[in-house]
Amino acid sequence: MAKRDSNHGIQVISRAAAILRTVVNTPDGLSLGQLATSTGLARSTVQRIVDALEMEFLVQAGPGGVRPGWGLRRLGDLAGPS
Repeated sequence: MAKRDSNHGIQVISRAAAILRTVVNTPDGLSLGQLATSTGLARSTVQRIVDALEMEFLVQAGPGGVRPGWGLRRLGDLAGPS
C-alpha cells in the first residue's frame, strides 16, 4: 500500500509540474479548460492542483485566467545562477 501512495504522490507532482510549465509558457493567462486541454488532464484535476498551487503563490487565478505567481520568481531566485 505504501508503494501506491508513493506513486500517487509522484503523479501529483508530475501533474503540478505540467500545469506550471504550461502557465509559465503562457504568462497572459489560461482558463482552467485551456489548461486541461493543454496538459491532457481532467478539468477537475486541474482545478484541485491550481487551488493548491495558488495557496503556495506559485500561480494566481483570476478573471484573466491562471498566471504565474510571485512564488515562482522567489523559487528561481533561491536556485541561483545556472
